[in-house]
Amino acid sequence: MRIKYFKSMLSLLFLFVLGLSVASCDDSIPSNDSIDNDKNDEALNEEESSMSNVIEKYIDKLIQDTPSYIPAWNKENFKGRWNYIDGVFLNSIVSLYYTYKDTNPEKAAKYKDFFISYINYYISPEGKFLNLLPNSTNPGYTTTELDSVCASKILFDAYDMTKDIRYKKAIEHTYNNLINMPIVENSYGNFSHKVTYLNQIWLDGMYMYVPFYARYAIATSNAEIFDKIKLQYQFIREKMYDENKKLYYHGYSSKNIFWADENGLSENFWIRSMGWYIVSLADVIELFPTGDNKEYLKNLLKEAIEGVLGYQDSETKMFYQLIDKGNNTFTVEGKYLEKFKNEKYKKDGLYVDASISNYVESSGSSMIAYAIMKASNLGYIDSSYLQKGKEIFEGICNHSFDNNTNTLNDICITAGLGPESNLLRDGSVDYYLAEPVGSNDAKGVGPFIMAYLQYSNGNVSGNNNIKF
Repeated sequence: MRIKYFKSMLSLLFLFVLGLSVASCDDSIPSNDSIDNDKNDEALNEEESSMSNVIEKYIDKLIQDTPSYIPAWNKENFKGRWNYIDGVFLNSIVSLYYTYKDTNPEKAAKYKDFFISYINYYISPEGKFLNLLPNSTNPGYTTTELDSVCASKILFDAYDMTKDIRYKKAIEHTYNNLINMPIVENSYGNFSHKVTYLNQIWLDGMYMYVPFYARYAIATSNAEIFDKIKLQYQFIREKMYDENKKLYYHGYSSKNIFWADENGLSENFWIRSMGWYIVSLADVIELFPTGDNKEYLKNLLKEAIEGVLGYQDSETKMFYQLIDKGNNTFTVEGKYLEKFKNEKYKKDGLYVDASISNYVESSGSSMIAYAIMKASNLGYIDSSYLQKGKEIFEGICNHSFDNNTNTLNDICITAGLGPESNLLRDGSVDYYLAEPVGSNDAKGVGPFIMAYLQYSNGNVSGNNNIKF
């Protein structure tokens, strides 16, 4: 997709002054420059309208004829149970509902109906999470991870829309599981990422549970939760932030583990983990009451945004999979490619060492674009950042979105650290570049839609004051 860049402020100022000069000679005669300017504005509006039509057709294509048990956007095949990947996409659908609720009720109803129908597939009328995989004995809600909490954030919206008690029961179930997650040793109350990843903090986890946790605090008038959240962010800032690079490491472990150095830190800076973290801040600040905690988080957000912007690719305006490695090529060992089934580099039935370039990645870039635009639209950072966020989104459209095939490309399908049974998930350059790159996965599509809404409509919030 090709999008016209917005006029620079300098050009606008020049045209404005020129228009005033001519108008002062004869206010009744419009200048040629003002006529041309009007034409340019009309062309720009048409271009933006065209972009809007393309992206909304893309959204409709994703939800059209998509049964809940085979979602088109879930490339990791997390099927038959409540999961964060569906949650990321459905969050964007909820935002579409709020965007059009007052201006286009028919369109809003379409998104609401899809959303409610989808989640009701996984939540019984009694509020029980269902596992719909044949012959499975596993629960519908995975109680041993932070990831499952992510999707439950949207249940507050479902409850507000319908007042159906099933969603309140599902929210309580989620909360009770969250607060019983193991705490990282010697932390400020930070939850372990999973029971199988004890004493580990991943940046991803902050997006997975913090927005839900904050919404629960509002719903139940539990102000202490906000203090706990602030301390959890503070611990991450103290342990995982690199003062020289101005970036956060993907993971931290309070115990010795193969992927961590002597300080408990993973080796590299992964763009989507930074994206998860920055989006979590942009979303949760909106929920915090006015006060010192909110100001602290706003400062963290600004610092993180400024840090990642220092690594923006000058050509595409996006960010690299390995944020600080630039447009460099690395020799990736074949054992990594084989382990993670990266078929692109399979030759004559064998996986051999391959030269792989660090690539601009669309999911993390979409997250950064969304967070910057939202933070600017809400006044958490200076308004001058808004254009930078739009520039990133336009770069994604130009480089990674194919409007001929309705495809968002350049999405790292998955990445993580460990466990001990998977020693090649070691946080190395080889590992992050060996993971397959795909298209139209919800971890990219959801943030892309959210960024689009900030780009085209400004910030449109739902009901952030839902009470039980």
